[in-house]
Amino acid sequence: QAAFLDLRWQPIARLTLNAGARADDNADYGTRVIPRAGASYALRIASGAFGDARVHATYGQGIVEPRFDQSFGNDPCYLGNIFLSPEESRTIHAGVDQKLASDRVRISADYFDSEFHNIISFINGPSSTACPFGTGTFFNTNLAHARGANFSGEARITHWLSASANYTYDSTRTLSASADPANLDPNYLPGSRLLRRPVNSGNAMLNAFFLRMNWNLSGYFTGQRFDYNYPGQIINPGYARFDLAASYKVSHGVSFYGRIANLANKQYQEVYGYPALGREFRIGVKYTTRRE
Repeated sequence: QAAFLDLRWQPIARLTLNAGARADDNADYGTRVIPRAGASYALRIASGAFGDARVHATYGQGIVEPRFDQSFGNDPCYLGNIFLSPEESRTIHAGVDQKLASDRVRISADYFDSEFHNIISFINGPSSTACPFGTGTFFNTNLAHARGANFSGEARITHWLSASANYTYDSTRTLSASADPANLDPNYLPGSRLLRRPVNSGNAMLNAFFLRMNWNLSGYFTGQRFDYNYPGQIINPGYARFDLAASYKVSHGVSFYGRIANLANKQYQEVYGYPALGREFRIGVKYTTRRE
């Protein structure tokens, strides 16, 4: 069972405060209360070359309960662990938003600091006749953090052309691991980066709309990141991928669309050992109804 409460208060015109909490009642790990709070303040309310400017900050905690297979899996080779605790997190976030050029441009910069507790890990065990591919189970371990910044921007270049971009710097580290050598997950050794979280990543998009046609060109890039290849960690190379999409409005509610994903047919792996699809084509028709 769970319940939540969310409150918002605006004591003055420029200041908005919010606070809330969620209570989870779980038969396995009992009752947990997860709070959060935030504030937003308008430094400047204006138009023209330098428009509205706003600062904001939030504090929040999070909780993720174990999956059923992690707690109650009955595979004799990969048994679940009924004593698992939920994963917990704490995040502090602060940033500023600025509008420019009569609200045609918006830029944002944010800082975040997160801690993760009781990360659910998997430990491999020896193989046997009954379990030729090995054995293993889940357990709680680790304290880790993630700190970094996010920069984003949007621009309406003309009435038919717009652009947006985003860049994230995310520095992660495992601070401590299980004290039991038998339950030491090689994915989370003290000092190592968290799995599949690149230090550098971002995206950019260009959108054009004219003569009933909408064109969208988007690009995504991801820097190298740590991944797992039994029995230890590896470095998964970074990649850049581009997508192109278009749609044409035939009449009210009817449109044709087409999309080419992975335009350059880039070979990459989001998760090591699972290659992503190559160039992909898709066309179709869309009909939308609107009920007044």
